[in-house]
Amino acid sequence: MNRSALAITDEHRDLAESAAGLLDRLQALTAARATLDEGSAHPAELWTAHADLGLTGLALAEDHGGSGFGLAELAVVLELQGRRVCPGPFLPTVAAAVVIDRCAPKSVRTQLLPRLADGTAVSALGLSGTVAADSDGLADGESPAVLGAPDADVLVLTAGDDLVVVDADADGVTVTRLAGLDTTRSIGSVALRGVRLPRDRVIRGAARRARTVFRILASAEAVGISWACLEMAVEYAKVREQFGRTIGTFQAVKHHAANMLVDAEQTTAATWDAARADDLDSAWFPAAVAASHAVRAQVGNAQNNIQLHGGIGYTWEHDAHLYLRRARTLAALLGDGADPLTDIVEAQRSGQARGATFRLPAEADEYRQAARSAVAELSGLPEDRRRDFLVDSGYLVPHWPKPWGREAGTLEQLVIEEEFGSAGRSGGGTSRLRGPTGESTPTKVPDMGITGWVTLTISQAGTDDQRERWVEPVLRGQTMWCQLFSEPGAGSDAAAVRTAAKRVDGGWRVTGQKVWTSLAHLCQWGLATVRTDPDAPKHAGVTMMAIDMKAEGVTVNPLRGITGDSHFNEVFFDDVFVPDADVVGDVNRGWLVARATLGNERISIGGGSGAPTGFSADDLVALLDSAPADVAAARVRRAGEVIAAGHTLRLLNLRRASRAIAGAEPGPEGNVTKLLVAEHSQWLTELGVELAGTAAVTGATPALTNGYLGNRAMTIAGGTSEITRNTIAERILGLPRDPLVK
Repeated sequence: MNRSALAITDEHRDLAESAAGLLDRLQALTAARATLDEGSAHPAELWTAHADLGLTGLALAEDHGGSGFGLAELAVVLELQGRRVCPGPFLPTVAAAVVIDRCAPKSVRTQLLPRLADGTAVSALGLSGTVAADSDGLADGESPAVLGAPDADVLVLTAGDDLVVVDADADGVTVTRLAGLDTTRSIGSVALRGVRLPRDRVIRGAARRARTVFRILASAEAVGISWACLEMAVEYAKVREQFGRTIGTFQAVKHHAANMLVDAEQTTAATWDAARADDLDSAWFPAAVAASHAVRAQVGNAQNNIQLHGGIGYTWEHDAHLYLRRARTLAALLGDGADPLTDIVEAQRSGQARGATFRLPAEADEYRQAARSAVAELSGLPEDRRRDFLVDSGYLVPHWPKPWGREAGTLEQLVIEEEFGSAGRSGGGTSRLRGPTGESTPTKVPDMGITGWVTLTISQAGTDDQRERWVEPVLRGQTMWCQLFSEPGAGSDAAAVRTAAKRVDGGWRVTGQKVWTSLAHLCQWGLATVRTDPDAPKHAGVTMMAIDMKAEGVTVNPLRGITGDSHFNEVFFDDVFVPDADVVGDVNRGWLVARATLGNERISIGGGSGAPTGFSADDLVALLDSAPADVAAARVRRAGEVIAAGHTLRLLNLRRASRAIAGAEPGPEGNVTKLLVAEHSQWLTELGVELAGTAAVTGATPALTNGYLGNRAMTIAGGTSEITRNTIAERILGLPRDPLVK
């Protein structure tokens, strides 16, 4: 539990280690359990230790007694607290203190922050209710559920769009302790009756920033809860036996665990993005996305943790219900007063659905200048010369090795994504390129898709002759390649290859069949897995061969899909001759090459930001706004979920890139992204069809309807979602393989 999912840099990992050490020395989880039997929800020893270590003032300004760090550092500490269900008013205090630090006038900061920084005062933040303050500073109303209010010395309460800062012992203030589901922290209602406030204690227009702060910090705690529940469930599934084997071997259990990991990863990526924001205004949408994931992930993982533990997880003595109590309480507070999902929809509607602004390291400036110069030159070229420019400059495939790409590391890729426009670079759609005078020029940035993955593999594993023959024609758009992997008996199990090759003079004779081959009818070449040693184990004895799709004995039979189009094909090889010069990699070691091809799909930072559907989040909101009121009201929250998931896809890739910049070990983002890209495209068009109603089935929405039908293939092609979940459970979470599967 000492690891932090949010911590990527060495400094953050050290901070996590320090915070975890404190919590373990003082037995925070034991103290949390004691609250079930009338133990204190504000243990003095824990509170004092946090203050002495400087954690209560971690994100406050140095000139007011704080350490001058940001929300990103505070989020790491709160994640560790969530992992241990740490009791006490740390979250409400630091959330309210940050709001005062970022929003209040200097007079209030000077008066209150030193005591909040050193832990001699406790504060609380209330985000809903009827509190209002008139122009004379007279405040009335109620805030019905304020976390930590019974322990607080200072209360920060929303009053419409404003905030009021109230001393808890002031005349007219009544705090009533409530019976909280989460016994580890107090919660209370606050009533103000004719409370007269100094002018500087009413902070106009700051309520949204306060909500943003709470969403980020509460989401950080939810990250810890989500991971702790996942880890508890997986460890139990590895040892608990039923029906003669551990329950972790059952696919149903694996899929529960995989879903828990996917939810935890999305929450981690979204919270990490929001917490690193330069300012609270740019963090509003990212914070809503983080909160939307946090609500689902922490509650879902806490409930699934109990489910996977079975009867033992339901007992009073087990820790599982402590996490459920904390998760459900936090989820309620995250939605109190304003639903993050409806905020997400509003942000999309108003053009504010953007990631947080943040600073790249100083060494990014050199890359940025070069990229901006390239964009300016590209925007001035005629359309028929743009692809050659991108190839010659290396910006078509910047992550590729030279001479084709720029050998761009993660930092340069991030800069290129920003300067060229992430939507155009990664998705192959229309990118708005900024010219030297700031004008915007639409252009098509080529997306090579499967052809690119295959050709990158050739650049990595091929011979000099192969690279010279095949790579540049692909980059110039002169040839296309297909991926000849799947067979009638080897779909998701891509290594179960039966297409066979026999050695002949000068090469090989290939016989067999491939199926579900995308765009084979349009391709000049295909990269095929072929079994060259029938006596070797399944993953051995396979060789990778480049096959001329016009060669004698090759037959391509287009398969008509449910859209009526022929995207997939079956390909037959009838004694096809493949020269030795077209074998890619070593004979009988082709599975290593095949795995490289499968992995190359996700190498570029821009990859995985979503599947092309012909239907966007903007289109979804337009349908929502034109739907009957009852239909829109019933589906607006689902629209928020879909938009949040789409936004988080890119964050997973950005987080992986930032991890690489910091020199950290790779995380599971690539596997999670592969699964979510496929499923998100379906969620988007499914909801669109629901909102469109009869228009979707009467020919009035052809792009949406076609996307809906076409996207049924997304969770099948390239390995089914079920197999991907098995892979996540086994390779990432370490659950055992089914002993009945050889």
